[in-house]
Amino acid sequence: MLELNLTKNTNEAIQGTYGKYYSRVEYKDTLGIAELAKHMHSHNAVWSRGLVLGLLTDLTDCIKELALQGYVIKIDDLGLFKATVESNGLTLQQGAKVSAGRGTQRKDEELQADISKQQFAVKNVKLLVQATGETTIDSMNGDAQTTFTSKAKALVLRLTGSESNAPANTGGSTGGGSNTGGNSGGNTGGNNGGGGEEGEPDEN
Repeated sequence: MLELNLTKNTNEAIQGTYGKYYSRVEYKDTLGIAELAKHMHSHNAVWSRGLVLGLLTDLTDCIKELALQGYVIKIDDLGLFKATVESNGLTLQQGAKVSAGRGTQRKDEELQADISKQQFAVKNVKLLVQATGETTIDSMNGDAQTTFTSKAKALVLRLTGSESNAPANTGGSTGGGSNTGGNSGGNTGGNNGGGGEEGEPDEN
């Protein structure tokens, strides 16, 4: 069950969303590989917790290793893992020095003063995850159950004068068939709150 808090959007720049309340998931905790191994072991006593932990540790190491070699790693019903780069804009003209390495973006003023200053193609290297199979939006919508936190329920009651209705999830989706990079896939104002504030909802 996913518990939802409500956050008021206070960003006037986003037309049609100012003053509205948007749902955010209330996360219970962050679980590491050890906790995940313990949970997996509880589902299948044939595998020891140590074996599961070792497998997960090797899995994460190998995904990073292969992604940095330019491979796309597909784990069925979980996701496609691949490396991507956040790139700098390069000024290519006579006398320029360009590297495929990583560094900060050169300012135009620097290059106008000295075009031979070293330019780097890459700002950052990141791991991108694209949902597949059982983790696409349609599948997640079909399996998920949502409810408001007690704070959100109290907020709804205080501002509307009535209690929130029980969720009636249909399992349908208008956000497309897959998530890219773990984003919300077409959820306007969803986890981003429409540009709103983090933390406790503001009813003023």
